[in-house]
Amino acid sequence: MMKEDASRVFVVCSDLMFSAGIREAGISRGVTLEFIDSEEKFDEALEKFRATLFMSDLHHHKLGGERAGKLVKKLKANQKNQDAYTIAWGKHTEPELLKSASQAGFDKVVPRSLFVKEMPEYIRQAASRIHVSE
Repeated sequence: MMKEDASRVFVVCSDLMFSAGIREAGISRGVTLEFIDSEEKFDEALEKFRATLFMSDLHHHKLGGERAGKLVKKLKANQKNQDAYTIAWGKHTEPELLKSASQAGFDKVVPRSLFVKEMPEYIRQAASRIHVSE
């Protein structure tokens, strides 16, 4: 039986290469990832788990753009998840999209190239927060 409110890293990403890299970084750090592909699954994850990190692809086919902003607001309004660190990434050629994500409340918004470079460190930091809280 899974313990209630187990810590997770929430991930919204439809890019297979990015997803594979995130999954590999999570496994290497012993972090449990919750890949989310719908608003319903996001709502379920908010109820079942405690997010230490929320990473969102602003180009996700269902949950990108303005919907990503709605998700981060919902996460920050949820008492047990409000302290989760939030990161969004998108194409550097779409500065308005990146700016709107920042305005929506993401803690950090980066271009895709920087996300790929820094993502293992984001996972490492989340892992240290998870292991300290257990």
